[in-house]
Amino acid sequence: MTRLSILGFGLIGGSVALALRRALPELHVTAIDLEPSLEKARARGIADELVDFRDTRAVERAFATCTVALLAAPVTVIRDRVPFAVRRAPVITDCGSTKRAIIASARNEPRAARFVPGHPMAGGPEGGIEHARADLFENRPWILCPEGADEDAVVTVKRLIRAVGARPVVMSAAAHDRAVARTSHVPQLLASALSVLVDRAGALEAAGPAFERATLGAGGSVSMWGDIFETNADEIARALAELFAELAPVKQELENASGAEHARALLEHARRLRRG
Repeated sequence: MTRLSILGFGLIGGSVALALRRALPELHVTAIDLEPSLEKARARGIADELVDFRDTRAVERAFATCTVALLAAPVTVIRDRVPFAVRRAPVITDCGSTKRAIIASARNEPRAARFVPGHPMAGGPEGGIEHARADLFENRPWILCPEGADEDAVVTVKRLIRAVGARPVVMSAAAHDRAVARTSHVPQLLASALSVLVDRAGALEAAGPAFERATLGAGGSVSMWGDIFETNADEIARALAELFAELAPVKQELENASGAEHARALLEHARRLRRG
């Protein structure tokens, strides 16, 4: 891999560039984004070439001349731009937080088999290139959904993932969206809802470490998370229904002052899982 074009040069895209520069010093990185992000990338010296996202010809050239194109923008931007990338780049992968909508957008392209959908399970409470760091992906899973992708393209993307320090994990797009609804999307809603609840109750003065841990990721980027909620709505709704069903007996028991057996059982089950 000698040339990498990254569309979306924020926390994820910038961290990929930093990690790969450390692992592959000869790599040429092209950053594709809007001018404010490009200016920050210029200040940090992360990229060799800067391309304005609105300059269609320059973006086309960046994709056509790269070894791998990485789409690290918000989900709907990836969904809308992946056909453009698939028509031009030798190998394409992405970092989108949901997969089915993105894959559907590329499915009918003649070169769709050159696209290896992916999602690094890494991030931070603050986005933006200013928060990018080279160790962001160390020992983190990086999910790939390579159904129908050419084997050589999959090998190339796996090599990139290992070079940034991550572990490739293969699953279907449906399994991915089902899983992250429960491990990422519902937790974001819960953390944000808890923050709002405590504020409305005027209870912040009583907040301790448990509240801080539970709300660490609250209040993520509205535009980014809005895309995620819209493109994984069905699985998030199912996960919320499962959560409500899990808590309903606890609520009923407490309302009726009939003990706390369900709450104790829930904690004990979670305790066994944590120990295991």
